[in-house]
Amino acid sequence: MRSPVFPPDPTVKEGFYPQEVYEEAIRRYPTVADLVSEKARENGDRTWLTFEDGRTYSYRQFDVLSDAVATGLYELGVRADDRVAIFAFNSPEWLMAYFAVAKLGAVPVTVNTGFIKDPLVYNLRASRSEYLVVDSRLLKAYLAVEEQLDEIKGVIVIGKSRFDGKDQPRKRCVFLEDLLNCTPRPEVRAKKHEKDPCAMILTSGTTGPSKVVVDSNAQFISTALFMIDAGGIRHDSVVYVYLPLFHIMALDLATVASMLANASMVLVERFSPGTFWQDVKKYGITHFHAVGPILEMLLKQPPTPLEKDHGPLVAVAYASKEIWNLARERFNLSITGGYGSTEAGIPVSSPYRTVVGGKNPPGSCGLPGPHVEVKVMDELGRFLPPGKVGEIVLRPKLPWATFLEYYGMPQQTVEAFRGLWFHTGDAGYFDENGYLYFVDRLKDAIRRRGENISSYEVEQVLLKNARVQEVAVIPAPSEVGEDEVMAVVVPKPGENLSPADVVDYCLENMPHFWVPRYVRFVEALPRTPTGRIEKFKLRGEGVTPDTHDMKNYIRERRKAGAAAS
Repeated sequence: MRSPVFPPDPTVKEGFYPQEVYEEAIRRYPTVADLVSEKARENGDRTWLTFEDGRTYSYRQFDVLSDAVATGLYELGVRADDRVAIFAFNSPEWLMAYFAVAKLGAVPVTVNTGFIKDPLVYNLRASRSEYLVVDSRLLKAYLAVEEQLDEIKGVIVIGKSRFDGKDQPRKRCVFLEDLLNCTPRPEVRAKKHEKDPCAMILTSGTTGPSKVVVDSNAQFISTALFMIDAGGIRHDSVVYVYLPLFHIMALDLATVASMLANASMVLVERFSPGTFWQDVKKYGITHFHAVGPILEMLLKQPPTPLEKDHGPLVAVAYASKEIWNLARERFNLSITGGYGSTEAGIPVSSPYRTVVGGKNPPGSCGLPGPHVEVKVMDELGRFLPPGKVGEIVLRPKLPWATFLEYYGMPQQTVEAFRGLWFHTGDAGYFDENGYLYFVDRLKDAIRRRGENISSYEVEQVLLKNARVQEVAVIPAPSEVGEDEVMAVVVPKPGENLSPADVVDYCLENMPHFWVPRYVRFVEALPRTPTGRIEKFKLRGEGVTPDTHDMKNYIRERRKAGAAAS
């Protein structure tokens, strides 16, 4: 007889859950739609979601409301396997729409709220979306391209009270708030399985045009359990969700994980470093998820007593060794480490007891989870021993526990799974204790005069310069073959930083072959809404007219240094 309480308490064990617990999770909750209904039955009137405007919802309420929205969508024409895009800011309605679409057996398509014009058209066309859920504040962006989106059959608007009647879609339009009044009809539910899609999400596109990743129910459930496993998320935990819900970290690793763990969740529309610690105190936050520059942004805030005025706090985050140590000490928190992607979820992190004991090495990603195999491979497909850098590859131990395909891109899908391993495009290595370390994107790795250079490591040195706000290091063409190093720098406000200042700092703080030949100053780096730098854009621009070639300056500085010695 199975235990009525699932999952088991992740804080009382050593190591990860055994693989059998992951298998049981998928048996109990084969789809995210099943998860909503089963957790409503298990938790009833316990609060699950609190929104920043003060609204709260119990597990049972959210199940009933998403049933009502599902019925309304069915009456609008949505059927199993249809693709329904969600183009909206974080809100309870976003999640109601997501779970409603899943209950119909249709496929939710997440849309970046920063998209306009061509990127918005690309997202909706590449996913072949047939219906669109849109925030009324984003409606103008949709209307500007509506004529290019013939496949859209209907529009569902979030934010009836904010709706301007002048912005009226030509397609059939209803308000999601009105769908909440629909009487739920159980017969509209479609039976789906763990192998079926539960989301279509664009990759961040940091190294090229985005692909539409089709994620499975089994992937979402197993990844959510792994976050519970690593973070120690329990029934009394409070998960803070501020990253955009169109990203897998907020949607699966935070939202679905909080529900699977029988925990509660606090949702805000967007991240605010200025109010972060106030929210941690106000809501009693126990867990938050940090990607990109989140920890760095918090570290750059003026110190406040609130940053340590909290109970046990776990950051589900990956950071460099330096940022890890600074954040852990200053904020009195534990950091899980982690490695993952839209395609793979999070296959690598560290067990909870290791995390809170501070025994996972700072800067490491962690250990492979029980649900996956992870290896490091050379260009010939051979596994590499500890300490050797190669491509990180992985495959699931459970059926369907990674993404299903790149939608509409069969050639890219086959290429990604060559040799029956998913090739991540990331470089890394294992240490002797089995911990994985991320080195760089393979396309970001720079080969200069026979030396392999990690752009990430060069960036970490440059970021220690107190006059540098942000930096991206990319390869630039060399007239002698291979690459030259180029640094694209955002100076701190008010700093009169020169190319010579940057090079002088590099000459003093890094190996000679790391020193950038090219230095370019910009006001801001191109980023995805989740904080990842879009290096492919910088590479595409190459050596621009405002780029400084420091080759002669470096040569003269080295001559002067040699003469002085």
